Amino acid sequence: MQIGSLPVFHPPPLRLDQLTRIGKQDEGQSGALVGQTGAAGPGQAAQSSFSSLLETAVSEVDGKMRNAAAEQAKVLTGETNNLHQAMIAMQEASTAFSLMVEVRNKLVESYQEIMRMQV
Repeated sequence: MQIGSLPVFHPPPLRLDQLTRIGKQDEGQSGALVGQTGAAGPGQAAQSSFSSLLETAVSEVDGKMRNAAAEQAKVLTGETNNLHQAMIAMQEASTAFSLMVEVRNKLVESYQEIMRMQV
């Protein structure tokens, strides 16, 4: 589907096997937290996977910000007169940054809620 000249992205639906795999990963992580303190368990693999996911997301946002700045500089110096492309790049960067900030806010909120739990 398209709005104007821009395509609209629809994420693919999750299949049952994907949901089952995610559930098994969650069970493995909780088992690692309860029973194991010194042994390497599935929680460590998930932690490195989660941190690499966050690093990738932040680097993608950084790339969009750098691309937007480069497009803006090209328009300002007269190297190109493609104002539309510069505006699209700046809007993509702004949207990606806003999404990243909201994800960070949700993570901080979740962390604070976990810290308020009574053990």
